[in-house]
Amino acid sequence: MASKEATIYILDVGPTMKTKREGSQVSRHEETKKVLLKLLANKVHMNRKTVYVSVVLVGSDITNNDLASVDENGADYQFVDVLQPLGVASLDLMKGVQNDVKLGETMGDCMDGLIVALDMMSKFCKKLKYEKRIYILTDACAEINSEGIEQVTSTLSDDGVQLNVIGTDFDSEGEEPKPKTPMQAQNEQFFKDLCEASTGDIFSIDEALDITSQFYSKKVKPTAVYRGTLDLGDPEGHPDTSLSIPVQMFASTMVAKLPLSKKYSILSEAAAADNLPEHTGLVNLSRTYKLKVTSDMADGNMEEDTEVPADALEKAYMYGKTIVPIRAVDLEAYKLRTAKSLTILGFFASSTFRREWLMANIYSIFPTPGDAKAEVEMAGLLFALFEKNSYALCRYVRIDDAEPKLGVLWPEITTEHKCFYFGQVAFSEDIRRYLFASLDDIHTASGKKLEKHRLLATPESIEACREFVNAMDLMTADDGEEFLKPENTFNPAIQRHMQLVEFRALNPTEEFPPVPSSLITQLLPKPEMLAAAQPLSDNLIRLWDIKKVEQPLKNKRGYGASLEDENDKEGIMPVSGTGIDGSSGSLFDGLTGNQRNAGNKRHKSESVFGTATTGSIAGTAHGGATENGSGFGGDMAASGIIPFEMSAIREVGTSDPVKDFQAMVKIATIHSQQGVRPAGAGFVTVTMAVDQMKAMILKLITTSFGDQLYEKAIDCLKSLRRFLSSADQSEFAMTEEPQAEKQETMKSRAETWNTFIKEVKQTSLNTSISPLRTDFWDLVVKHKFELGLLTTKEVPAGAGGVSDEDAEQFLLETPEDSTSAAVEEPEAPEEDDLLALMD
Repeated sequence: MASKEATIYILDVGPTMKTKREGSQVSRHEETKKVLLKLLANKVHMNRKTVYVSVVLVGSDITNNDLASVDENGADYQFVDVLQPLGVASLDLMKGVQNDVKLGETMGDCMDGLIVALDMMSKFCKKLKYEKRIYILTDACAEINSEGIEQVTSTLSDDGVQLNVIGTDFDSEGEEPKPKTPMQAQNEQFFKDLCEASTGDIFSIDEALDITSQFYSKKVKPTAVYRGTLDLGDPEGHPDTSLSIPVQMFASTMVAKLPLSKKYSILSEAAAADNLPEHTGLVNLSRTYKLKVTSDMADGNMEEDTEVPADALEKAYMYGKTIVPIRAVDLEAYKLRTAKSLTILGFFASSTFRREWLMANIYSIFPTPGDAKAEVEMAGLLFALFEKNSYALCRYVRIDDAEPKLGVLWPEITTEHKCFYFGQVAFSEDIRRYLFASLDDIHTASGKKLEKHRLLATPESIEACREFVNAMDLMTADDGEEFLKPENTFNPAIQRHMQLVEFRALNPTEEFPPVPSSLITQLLPKPEMLAAAQPLSDNLIRLWDIKKVEQPLKNKRGYGASLEDENDKEGIMPVSGTGIDGSSGSLFDGLTGNQRNAGNKRHKSESVFGTATTGSIAGTAHGGATENGSGFGGDMAASGIIPFEMSAIREVGTSDPVKDFQAMVKIATIHSQQGVRPAGAGFVTVTMAVDQMKAMILKLITTSFGDQLYEKAIDCLKSLRRFLSSADQSEFAMTEEPQAEKQETMKSRAETWNTFIKEVKQTSLNTSISPLRTDFWDLVVKHKFELGLLTTKEVPAGAGGVSDEDAEQFLLETPEDSTSAAVEEPEAPEEDDLLALMD
């Protein structure tokens, strides 16, 4: 690909262009202008400084070109107007073509325009390496002076100029000939011979409109991202037994992104309208840093808006919830030092490589051009890997001190080129390993392996899946050819963005055009494939009993919803008699979004391609939340499935203890309801969750730096109290425990809270612990209705609640008030005694 391009567009604006073709709604002039604007828009989108264009008008009332002359021999090159000499394509040029180009009154000669264009091309490009093209857009109605055609043909061939002609009435390939005048037929043959001599082509206006309306990807100049050596072994330490090949690496695939918008000043537009100077439209950004003053700063007189210079800033990193500043000199000292390199670490069988391991773009590696030795060494390594069916694992460092990357090299040998492809793969830290339940190994609670189950695949269901996949195969979907080939499939967002920007640039006030049908076609399945696959999909729905459950939208999501709403955040109700143990019923039977509508009912569920109604649901229990907002019981009893994000939680951590505690309680309750027996170190119980939460609260209180962790400790206390209050009885609704045992459980929990909050008080006000945490206890008293002792009004009768008076007295009294006898403080030793001790 040449680094520079020069393209000249010759537009016929003679009087015959105002007429319409047969079957067309617009004039020939409007059709050719539409094609020309599309060609110019392509150049503008390229946004390259080395792409030059020019527009020449033939048949114009204005004569403006370097070859025009009038003497006693006559007038030459008249009615040829150079609208823009060769220069960078711009929006102003497109606006000039759209708004300022008018039809002339005199027929022009396209051969005059071609000679003017060749003269411009020769003077501008000289002998430099350019890609040179000339386009002629005409109706071919005017007579062409063929004198000197041999010299024109020779110039086109010698200078490497490609000539393309777009005719409004030219015949399209594979279609019936269009009606045309004898002059048009003669000129069409003339242009066809001329294009063949210059390796160009002719197009009808319909073909040109179709080509210019198609999507396209931006052409870029290949630039090496790495120039260095491909090393095998240690070239520095053992040069005789190692291999070092000079190579260059180029990007083969890159992610196309939407262009970023820029800040633009509307005031600058107003200034331009008023002819004021220095109106660029650009917005210059300036950034200042100001100090955020907090109450714990030593200088209390510091102002809030104190500006800090940029060079006084340092980088800081989060360590948990603590900000750790690190100086720039430390960062530089601790930085990993690497050297620019591409080193092969080893080889492995190509059969063990999985395509999904590739993380980013694909690069091509070629030997350095002009280095014969490098070409031979690269070819030897390529064919060795190809014959051994092996890939190479390598370490890649783009530049010195850059982060090293791990990649795979595999050979690519075709008739066009021979090279290595490079793809980045993950380090161990980049891999996330998730464990999922087996799809073909289901056991009951007693450990018995099931041979038949609604979740196990059968030969019939496997064959149905195979038929469905074959029916949706894209390799033969387009009349036996591949449908949506990657090279012909474009990003709809980028293409639509380009269209709209171009349209708005030329039409500032008009409404946007609709999305092109060709763009929508890429986003929808082929109707023929959909029709063929519909019966197969219905069969899959029947065999696998697939249903989509209607779930109501909620205002709150996540763990907060489980605290204040009696429904589970997944909206799932338990089903009596169903489970993983092989009992009858669909996997999704009994799913509903409203826990209050309990009892036997029928609910509507929507399948993938239709609707269905499941049978009645038995055994659901009512479990509404009460005034204290306890959502633990309802949340746990409402779900028979452990959410994925909770499945790995086995302890209350410091990052989000409330979230961990709720997850552990939920997991323990679900296991209890499903009859899962304790097994392994990862088994979770309610008692374990409560004990860990209590220990975490005490840790937060005693280790807090000032009041930094007080708020988190208060949230933990609230969460623990809501659970231990047991006000929501839905937790016990699904169990078959005797009423006496349920009462004993609730009493134990209430006593656990009342005992623990007394321990918190003792810890906070204990004078033997430094520092004193009286400020934390003040926060507890402030939230006394949420953190006080559990009273008889908050827990069922006989569950261990205290009276309101006792609860109020507990919050107000101090440890000295509650002791039966005052402890006398020892007398302070006199000064002589202290000196004696020192002796």
